[in-house]
Amino acid sequence: MKDYIITISNKTKSKIAIVGHVGVGHVHSHSSFVQDDSVGFAVVASLMREVLNVDTRIKHVKGDLLKGDMVVETYGGGIGRTFCRRGITPMELELMNRAVDEDGIYTQRTAIKAFGRMYGQGVMEVPAALQGAIALAVLDSFHKKNPNKVHITSQKYSGRIDKMAGMIADINGIPVSLLLNINGSEGGIGPNEDNEGNTAIGVKGELMKSIGIDNIPTIIVESKAYIPKVSDDIEELTFLFRAQEGLDNLFLAKVLSEAAKEAGIPYIYFTDSLPQEKGQLAKATVDFANKIIRLGEELKSVDDSTDKVEILADMAKLISEDAGGVTFMSNSLHEVVRSPGIVPDNAAVISLLVPTEYIKYWKIPMLSVDDINGYKEIIIGAIDRIC
Repeated sequence: MKDYIITISNKTKSKIAIVGHVGVGHVHSHSSFVQDDSVGFAVVASLMREVLNVDTRIKHVKGDLLKGDMVVETYGGGIGRTFCRRGITPMELELMNRAVDEDGIYTQRTAIKAFGRMYGQGVMEVPAALQGAIALAVLDSFHKKNPNKVHITSQKYSGRIDKMAGMIADINGIPVSLLLNINGSEGGIGPNEDNEGNTAIGVKGELMKSIGIDNIPTIIVESKAYIPKVSDDIEELTFLFRAQEGLDNLFLAKVLSEAAKEAGIPYIYFTDSLPQEKGQLAKATVDFANKIIRLGEELKSVDDSTDKVEILADMAKLISEDAGGVTFMSNSLHEVVRSPGIVPDNAAVISLLVPTEYIKYWKIPMLSVDDINGYKEIIIGAIDRIC
């Protein structure tokens, strides 16, 4: 990618913002959708790490076998704490330590490297709790390195591990707001992502104002994902730019696509994939609940043990996968901000699609260094064009 200069800014107002989150445990969704939902966190954290010169590798991972508490420490001195609802086994503690010396900005990749795979909705609590602790440790590393420039939220959200950090950096001389969002439930049972994207709720909104995110163009960095039908039509990793016509910043999405084209990076651009559909998530929640109810009714009427096992296996698959598509956000909030947490008017979304052959082999997308470089090349190219 092209060279660029990034430094700590002394400005209090930005010209553009880059927002990224980690949806802790948000791996699967409905209709075979599967993703690495920590990409936004990794991309923004990569930029913040360059500015602050922090070592985000994992130094220690500790677990309390009796209480289920988990602590991750980075070489940069950051500490992240979570807990597992059903505790930690000695063998799980051994697996957790496979994360040592891994780069903490890759939260999902590191957790999956330790445990092989991950499911949310309380199905695999220890990997999800580990992912959350890693993200919290990285965020804490940045704040400890420069508490005057890296602003964080201090309010404890009931039932959640949510925490946010932000700062202003100069990229090629242009002041840019960088915002990290960590979104997940306590106990390793996530996801819970009402605070994702550029939603400005409560203390998160106060933090956003403190780093100049106020009515400015905002790039929301989203997941590396397999999306059926769309992914089935591509043969290589392909970036996806989205902004809903009449709602979002189409100019920003167009500039992102132009930056990708100039860099020779494959991309797709949609202007109709993020509509505000009243009752969409509420209906999806009811539809999902009805699937569970139908299986429960079937279970009540069967005698054969094979039938029981098959019904419960179908239910487990629904809960471990499809349920992620309805648990991640409150129905009422989704009415406004849609699935990426995108507040209308100012933002556009960048994601990375994987082809069908990729998902057949890997099963779950995982972010790479090359992926991050691709995101940054496009984003910085767009910033240079706009500003």
